[in-house]
Amino acid sequence: MTAFRPAPFAAPPRPVFGRAAQHADTPAPLSRRGLARRVRQARLAADLLPELPEPGESVHALMTGRYDLCQVIAATLALKPCRHLRIATLCLSKRNAAELVGLIEAGRCQSLTVLVSDFFKGHNKEEFERFAADLSARPGCRLAAARSHCKVTTFDYDDADGLVFEGSANLRTNKNREHLTATRDRPLHDWHAGWIDAVVSQHGRG
Repeated sequence: MTAFRPAPFAAPPRPVFGRAAQHADTPAPLSRRGLARRVRQARLAADLLPELPEPGESVHALMTGRYDLCQVIAATLALKPCRHLRIATLCLSKRNAAELVGLIEAGRCQSLTVLVSDFFKGHNKEEFERFAADLSARPGCRLAAARSHCKVTTFDYDDADGLVFEGSANLRTNKNREHLTATRDRPLHDWHAGWIDAVVSQHGRG
């Protein structure tokens, strides 16, 4: 059964953990008004996915505001850590790369596989190589660039349980509306995980 829950995705605070913080831009000091805004955003982050979809259920949402998919992923992992996180994205920011490494260090996911586009790698070689170096030092983590325009995230919880994000958003902040469907379905998870692993095995690093 498919459920529709419009969700006002706002801009929750960005998590940067451990050594990953060295790659993140230093935020400007917050004014009193800015601090109050961040507190409101933190409350919205808690409501982002107040609970995971039930098995067999899909949640459809329209993402709006100044935020990115990595914040959604981090909030979801706060609800339930996973064994293996796989992400296919056209591009990602330096900040998001640092956040993903931080999620590994914090134990939110045990393994990470990331697939980006050839276009991103060709135009962001330094960022790609830095991220590749960060992941290469961590067992079970892989990075690849290929001719791909897919935007999919899979959360491997256990052999019978998996969650999938399908949508239009990349791992980079923009001011566009983006759609997101979260589906709790192990066969769908395995299908996406399978083709992501196959492409990364052919083109990957780590």
